[in-house]
Parts: sequence; structure tokens; C-alpha cells
Amino acid sequence: MMKLKPETPIYTKLQIKRLEDECESLKTWIWRMTIIVELLLIVALAACVANFYAIT
Repeated sequence: MMKLKPETPIYTKLQIKRLEDECESLKTWIWRMTIIVELLLIVALAACVANFYAIT
């Protein structure tokens, strides 16, 4: 949380808090997408390996 001067209006404090929350949810979303993409790559690699062994 950013250090704010005591005279900062409550509205501004709320806006900053909301921005921080959005940033946090964005990080969570990116993290989830990274995991999903990694899983898809592993599945694709496994399919290629299985296909290779099926041919030979």
C-alpha cells in the first residue's frame, strides 16, 4: 500500500485501493494462464512422442 498523506481525500484512497486490487487480480490471471499454457505444451509434447512411437 502506498504511503498517503493524512489529508488525502477518502475518494482518492479508494481509487488507489481499487487499482491495487485490479493489479492483484491481473497477476493471478496471468499466473493461471501461464499454468494452462504449460499444461497444453506438455500434452502436445506427449502426443508427439506417442505419435512418434506409434509410427516406428
